[in-house]
Amino acid sequence: MPQARSKPSDIAAEAKRIFFLEAEKRCPNLPAKSIFYQDASKLVVGPGTVQKRKLRVAVIDGDPLDVALDWHEHNLQSGVQNMRNPGPQTIPIVNMANEKRAGGDWESGLMAPEECLCRRSNLVQALKTPYNSNPPMSHYPIPRFGVIYSPHVVIFRSGAEDGYVPWSRFKNLPVISIAPIKRPKLLESGTEYSFDEEKDIMKEKMRSILRIAAIHHHVDLCMGAFGVGPGFRNPPALIASMWRSVLFEEAEFHGVFANVVFAIETTAESSAQGGLSDHDVFKKEFDPSNIVKTSYRPPVNGR
Repeated sequence: MPQARSKPSDIAAEAKRIFFLEAEKRCPNLPAKSIFYQDASKLVVGPGTVQKRKLRVAVIDGDPLDVALDWHEHNLQSGVQNMRNPGPQTIPIVNMANEKRAGGDWESGLMAPEECLCRRSNLVQALKTPYNSNPPMSHYPIPRFGVIYSPHVVIFRSGAEDGYVPWSRFKNLPVISIAPIKRPKLLESGTEYSFDEEKDIMKEKMRSILRIAAIHHHVDLCMGAFGVGPGFRNPPALIASMWRSVLFEEAEFHGVFANVVFAIETTAESSAQGGLSDHDVFKKEFDPSNIVKTSYRPPVNGR
């Protein structure tokens, strides 16, 4: 008989009991701590950050954590470097955070993105532990435009699909945690916000993510479909369009980033309309024809 899979609650308990301590032992130079930005909307990407890079965007079928780790391994093998920070750089990922508690319901059976990430890493420990705070200050609840930046999150095992298998070699990457708007009021079509305020807040959260990445000198960034899915229910097509607008049309971010990857699993439950997966929606939005416009216009009525 095939061996029964461990319960998510057991996996979480094992992480706390064994792997948090093992990560501290193996990686003493990678402290599980975080920097808290109470209002990232007030940050400004400084002129020194801009290097006139040409942004490339890709939409990939996969888990953001695994994609970012593979991306970093590729950079190590190919010798790709960030000139601002010499040496191949780890790729930050974006965590759709629970605004009330670190890791959300990661110790229960919930299989949402943050919960799954926390069972594989010491992110919960990092989210709870501030840098240079005496006495320690709680990062929770996360304010509307609050962001938690965790520079060194240690990953110690595979994901749920692979049975949470422990790794012999631990890995690490930075994590940018921010809480998307949860279950906003939408129009009857399900494709637009009922209130402009919620749309504006969501767009400012996107800017906040990019500002935190930029001020920590990350030129590459990996994320899922931020705010999309059954847990948050923001409209996928509109979210994808908003990301394209922020990345390509807002002067603040021109030349700041080299590569942004949206890693969205096609097997994940979709909240998009018209039978398209969330992956397909983002793939369509970031088609080169939508980003790089040509001067050619087809003739009307064959003329």
